[in-house]
Amino acid sequence: MSLVALIVGAGANVGKGVTQQLKAKGYTVVVGSRSATKIEGASHAVKLDVTKPETIKTAFAEVEKIAGPPNVVIFNPAGFTAPPGDAASVPLEAFSRDVAFGTTGLYTAVQEAVAAFRKAPAQSPKAFIYTGNILPFVPATKPIFLTLGVAKVAAAYQIELFSNSFKDENFRFYFASQISRNGGPVSITQLSGHAHGVAFWNLIERKEQGEWDLRFYEDGSEGPHEPVHL
Repeated sequence: MSLVALIVGAGANVGKGVTQQLKAKGYTVVVGSRSATKIEGASHAVKLDVTKPETIKTAFAEVEKIAGPPNVVIFNPAGFTAPPGDAASVPLEAFSRDVAFGTTGLYTAVQEAVAAFRKAPAQSPKAFIYTGNILPFVPATKPIFLTLGVAKVAAAYQIELFSNSFKDENFRFYFASQISRNGGPVSITQLSGHAHGVAFWNLIERKEQGEWDLRFYEDGSEGPHEPVHL
């Protein structure tokens, strides 16, 4: 049975950690990014830009051609623009670009993933995992997180909706976030590629959907779903 994973937005930390985990489990891993950089552990690289939906469609078609339809899709990219002044000072162009990572970019990837899942071997797991954070679950009080937060909130809504909409086909959707031991956020420097690899693999191995909002610690073990504060 051919097992194929596409990692959209494969960077040197989270993307690399997930790539190495999936390769070790027997997957052919294809990574997609604007530079089409083939990171360690990946079999192939394709070019795509999440802010340009047509490139996502082209990338999925290329993956199917070179490796087969992916039965696992990891959506890892994000955009972030800090307001130069007050909360409404982010340029509109930057706002639109960053928000696309949780709106049109994600939606296009889901459309392509659902089509691919229907072509993939029936016995293979079908999982779509969005690399999240806890911004959708805390009060919106930090202007610096404006564009990132809007994208993540939109993504969380989509993922929850899709997790409920494709249960009959057992296509599973997850919004997976690394958290600190007290349930709060982690900094960029605390993000662990290895933890993401472990947590994402555990989700792929699930037989049924379960909770769509998955939070995990620095070792990849599952954490609680309790209210948190920034």
